[in-house]
Amino acid sequence: MSGRSFVRGALILSAASLLCKALSALFKIPLDRFLIGPDGLAVYQSAYSIYNWMLAVGATGIPIAVSNLVADSDETGAAGIRSSALALVTGAGALIGGLLFVFARPIAEFIGEGGSAFLGIRVMAPAIMFLGIISSYKGYFQGRGNMLPSAVSQIVDSLCKALAGLGICALMLPYGTPAAAAGAMGGVTLGTVMGASVLLIFGKKYITLRRPPSRKLMWRIVTMSVPVTLGAAGFACIMLADTLTVQRILTASGMTPGAAEVQFGYLNRAVMIYNLPATLISAVSMSVAPACAEACRNGDMELLRNNTVSALRLILFISAPCMLGVMCFPNEIISLLFGGTGGGEALMFTGLLMLLVPFTQVLSGILQATGCVWKPIWVLLFTVGLKTVLNFVFVPVMGVAGAPFGAAFAYLVGSAALVLLFYRHHGFGFPVGTVIRPLTAAGAGAVCGRLLYGLLGVGTANFLVSAAVMGAVYVVLAFLIKAVDPKTLRKK
Repeated sequence: MSGRSFVRGALILSAASLLCKALSALFKIPLDRFLIGPDGLAVYQSAYSIYNWMLAVGATGIPIAVSNLVADSDETGAAGIRSSALALVTGAGALIGGLLFVFARPIAEFIGEGGSAFLGIRVMAPAIMFLGIISSYKGYFQGRGNMLPSAVSQIVDSLCKALAGLGICALMLPYGTPAAAAGAMGGVTLGTVMGASVLLIFGKKYITLRRPPSRKLMWRIVTMSVPVTLGAAGFACIMLADTLTVQRILTASGMTPGAAEVQFGYLNRAVMIYNLPATLISAVSMSVAPACAEACRNGDMELLRNNTVSALRLILFISAPCMLGVMCFPNEIISLLFGGTGGGEALMFTGLLMLLVPFTQVLSGILQATGCVWKPIWVLLFTVGLKTVLNFVFVPVMGVAGAPFGAAFAYLVGSAALVLLFYRHHGFGFPVGTVIRPLTAAGAGAVCGRLLYGLLGVGTANFLVSAAVMGAVYVVLAFLIKAVDPKTLRKK
């Protein structure tokens, strides 16, 4: 993969991710608003948070590691890496999926009182094995610079998840909320199977050279993928920590289990909205890592610096307006999507994560791809640990909004540590304008949008007009003050 081609690959994956998130919204919004409500969404999310962690491992962390190895290999070596990764990760996925299926009840009871996520965990368990196929093939294709198979697989996965999940959920509604939530999780499992099938079809078309798995290559994949996987799973660990602690903290503070479940559902609404820019950023991270690894191997520090700055410009161009938009209009966004304002305060603080999490994710990925493997992991583990501790500080006082508030504080500390680590490892930092310019443009857009909304008055139509003006002001200013360089977007 050419060191200069990551932007094009990132744009392909970002376009696919944007479509996938639209499909995900078409899945989760009616799921919450018309089918199972915030309490049912909390049951669904309790099972999905486990799957989401496995997804970060199997569909993000391992593909990055495999793609880095493939990018540094010839065709024969790449074929061996793919087959070894396939055997290793599929076998591990089958084992983990089997354990989740067998121990679904005690896991569900540990997550929440009553164990209502039991069926959802069992339905989700088979999907873990198919994540192994996705991870090995995505890593291979992305390491060869071909982003199309990954993009098509994502779209098919999301489309099947939305259609099948809503359909099965509706059919299971007469059997109760836990069964309906498990039906929605069935759509996730079916989508994973179909996404893996698409990659197998692409494999038959594009892969002609095949090599048997190698224990030596498997060990190499393990040693490289473990730190990368831990880095990629950072926010998934945050969500898992919330799943394990938030409802328990709320009930310990005097809230009934049912009310705590509803509040956790409100938190999941905020996370659902957060995932839109986060998924786009993930595409940038997955594309830039091999390009930076190649530049570092060739000793081209100027190219490494250019790729790093370009990646940061792209993520800030996306995340800065998203952050300020949800912080300015949290209740309006929740009301538009779900009806009511439950979760508005949680969304406001989650907005901070739209900037901080992508920033740490991209910096961590570049550091790991360029030889600084374990130090970013310790930073991210510290961030997750600090956030978990802060749950016990802020959630009893602020309610469910304390969870994203604590996460934002923890990620602010983690971001500062990663910037310092990057400077020490590579000897260069980033132009201040890389951060200031998109924030300035987004801030101006947010002020204009909020002032206009105040003049027009409350209402969905007025909110949409104000949001459109905010976006237009941001885009114009972003290009005028060069928050993003148009030349970057035209790179091949």
